Amino acid sequence: MKTIFTFLTLLFVATLFTGCSKNTETPLSPEEQAVKYLTGDGNRYWHLKKIYVNGIAQAITTAQQQYTKTYTINPAMPYAGSFTNYDGYIGTWKLQGIYTLKETITNNPAGPVPAPYDINLLNETTLDIELTANLKTVREVYNAY
Repeated sequence: MKTIFTFLTLLFVATLFTGCSKNTETPLSPEEQAVKYLTGDGNRYWHLKKIYVNGIAQAITTAQQQYTKTYTINPAMPYAGSFTNYDGYIGTWKLQGIYTLKETITNNPAGPVPAPYDINLLNETTLDIELTANLKTVREVYNAY
């Protein structure tokens, strides 16, 4: 009986220490976390919710209500990958720090088109980016799904 009691006590203490041990996973760097938010576990679909032009909210058209972007990670390049959008464009993306997302449309008939976006907010559910070109700033806000 004493042996069983000792065994159960040791089992309880071992379980207690195991349950209270610290998480040994290495925390993600800010860039790694941003990529995880952008691509999920490999690719993530983003649905356009809002557009602003020079800080003024725009009405979303019927076509824009259907607009999506899909970001996919390239495992060989930890902060880069490919994307597709509802318009049929495909291209590459690269995270440059945690505040810049550089996209390049690669299937444009006139040649590659770079698009350096500033990241205003990126988390599990929201992608808020803006692009300034020709004295016009277009801000796009997406929700993940």
